[in-house]
Amino acid sequence: MKINEFKKLEEKINGQNFNKGYKNINVVMLLLSIFGHFASIFLAYFALSKVLGGVIENNPVAVFIASIVMLGGLELLKRDIFDKFSIQYLKVKSFTKDVLPLFLLSITIIGVSFYASIHGAQEFSSKSDVIEQDKKEIINQFSDSLTKVYNVKIAQIDTEIKSDKEKIDVKDKEQTDLEAIQPPTRSAKQRIKDLKDEKNVLREDVVKLEGDINVVKQELATKIKEHETEVGAETEDKKKDNSSNSLAFVLISTLIELIILAGVYFNEYYKFRSYREFRDKIEKDPNYQKWMLYDQVLDIIYTEDTKMNQKLPSNKGIIDMCKVSDIIVLPKDITDFLKVMAGLGIIKVSGSSRYINKQRDLSFEVLRKHFNIQ
Repeated sequence: MKINEFKKLEEKINGQNFNKGYKNINVVMLLLSIFGHFASIFLAYFALSKVLGGVIENNPVAVFIASIVMLGGLELLKRDIFDKFSIQYLKVKSFTKDVLPLFLLSITIIGVSFYASIHGAQEFSSKSDVIEQDKKEIINQFSDSLTKVYNVKIAQIDTEIKSDKEKIDVKDKEQTDLEAIQPPTRSAKQRIKDLKDEKNVLREDVVKLEGDINVVKQELATKIKEHETEVGAETEDKKKDNSSNSLAFVLISTLIELIILAGVYFNEYYKFRSYREFRDKIEKDPNYQKWMLYDQVLDIIYTEDTKMNQKLPSNKGIIDMCKVSDIIVLPKDITDFLKVMAGLGIIKVSGSSRYINKQRDLSFEVLRKHFNIQ
C-alpha cells in the first residue's frame, strides 16, 4: 500500500465527521422524500378525483385543478408539520407539551394522506369493473355470433314447418270439397281417407320439426352457457391477478409514505447532529475559539461603511466598541488580533497608526483560511 492510499484510508476511517460522511445519504433521502410527495399526490389523485367528479360534474379540468391544489397543500402541510416535530423532538428527546401537539397533528395529517394514497392506489390498480365489462362484451359478442348461425338453422326448419302446414291447409280444403259432394263416390271416399292419412303424416312431421327447433335452441343455450362458464373462469383468474396487483400498490404507497417521513426526519437529524458536532468542536478547539473572536472583532471594526485606507481606532477604542456589542476582550486579545491582521495584510501599519488594507469580503476570507476554517 502506498502512503497516499494510506492517508486516504486514514482520513476516511478516522477523519470523516458525520456531516461529511452522511452528506450523500442525506441528499439521496431528501430527493427520495420529494419524489415521494409527487408519487403520493399521483396515487391519491385517483381517489380524490373520483369524489370531486361526483360533485363537479362534466368539468374534468376543474376536478384536476382542485385535486392537485388540495393534495399539494396537504403534502406541503404534512412535510412542514412533521419537519417542525422532528426538530423539536431532536432538541428535547421527549414528548413535552411543545412536542406532543406537533406529534398528534403530524399523525393526523399523515393518516389522512396515507389513507388517500392507499385508497387511490387501490382505485388506480383495481380493474375489476373493466374486467367484468370485458367479460360481458365477450359473452355478448359470442352469443350474438352463435345466435346468428343457429337462427339460420331455425329459419330453415321454420320454412319446412310452414311448407308442411300449407300442405295440410291444401289437403283440408280438398277434403272439405270432397265431403261436400253428396252422396260421395267410392273414389271420393278413398281420396278422403288418403288425405286424412297424408295430413296425419304431415302433422307428425311438423311436430318432429318443432321438436328439432327446441333441440337447436337448447343446443344454442348450452353452448352459450358453456362459453359463459369458460369466460367466467378466465375472468376470476384475472381478478385474482388484479387483486395481487392492488396489494402490491398498497405496499408501494405504504413504502412511499415511510420514505417521505424518513427523508424529512433524517434531514433534520443530519442538520441537528452536524450542528451539535460542529458546536462541540468549536467549544473544545482553541483555534476555533480564537477565529470566532477575531471574526467578531473584525466585523465590528470593518463595517459595511468602512472604506479602504481608513484609519482604525486605538486599542482602547476597539475594546470599547466590542463592549458595546457585548463582546468581552482583553487588551492582550486586541494586541494579538492586530498583529495577526497586520501579518495577513488585512491592515497596514504606519508608525503608531493602522489602516484598512483589504476589501471587506476578502479580509474575512483571508482570516478564515488562516485558521483553516472549512
